Amino acid sequence: MDIRNEIPAHDIERFHNKAQEFSSSARTLILSLLTDGFEVKRKPDNSFVTSVDLRVEDHLRGLIHLHFPEHGVIGEEYPPENPQAAYQWIMDPIDGTEDFVQHLPTFGSILALHYRGEPVVGIIDHPLLDIRVSAAFGLGAHYNGRRVTLTDLDPSAIDGTERVMLPARANFIKYRDDGRLFDALTRAHPNHRIYRSCFAHACAVTGQADATIEYGDPIWDFAASRILIEEAGGKFTVVRTWNVPSLGWVYGSVFGKPTLVDRLVKHFKKER
Repeated sequence: MDIRNEIPAHDIERFHNKAQEFSSSARTLILSLLTDGFEVKRKPDNSFVTSVDLRVEDHLRGLIHLHFPEHGVIGEEYPPENPQAAYQWIMDPIDGTEDFVQHLPTFGSILALHYRGEPVVGIIDHPLLDIRVSAAFGLGAHYNGRRVTLTDLDPSAIDGTERVMLPARANFIKYRDDGRLFDALTRAHPNHRIYRSCFAHACAVTGQADATIEYGDPIWDFAASRILIEEAGGKFTVVRTWNVPSLGWVYGSVFGKPTLVDRLVKHFKKER
């Protein structure tokens, strides 16, 4: 039995509506801060963090505290709050901060609500592209308000022309030496695109990509993706889990059209 069936339907709809409001408010703030200018620093791992990351996460946490004070919050930039709560809001205020710093429009903002570890609501918002994908358990997935339903691939169509999105090879060697896995994937699926942000996730939800692979992600990077993909009729599979001392648990995942996801998962089984 799916534990999410414990949640009354009217609560799921309310959570989804509030998440949309929160995401819209975050988008307005991001666009304003882009116009006003922002500070850029480096974290200890040499990745970028900006004053916008901090302001947006602080803003979203404030909205959640106001409307759902009993819920927990997990975010990239600040420590967890109320970690024992059944409901956890999980966020990445600016996913693809390097793109954001370079004013590339593929950066996005991720917001999700999980119930006892299972995703209930998910939103990926791209302010500069005016793209938002959203979903809630039992309510379907939507692209800028329009319902999204994925059409699976015929197995015979998986011939190298399928559209697979991946992170850079750097993701496969950052925490463990899995460069050979990246090489095998790109040889088998040469018509691939490489993005290092949640833009690749949104493309899988809308069908603009046939599948997306992520590798070495903490929870906030893909917190919205499973509910988005599954509500669109796709498949989401975690293929790797390992612990990074400085970061915590990170994951490898494959998601998109089911037949292609199953084919991609086989590469991970071969390369164990």
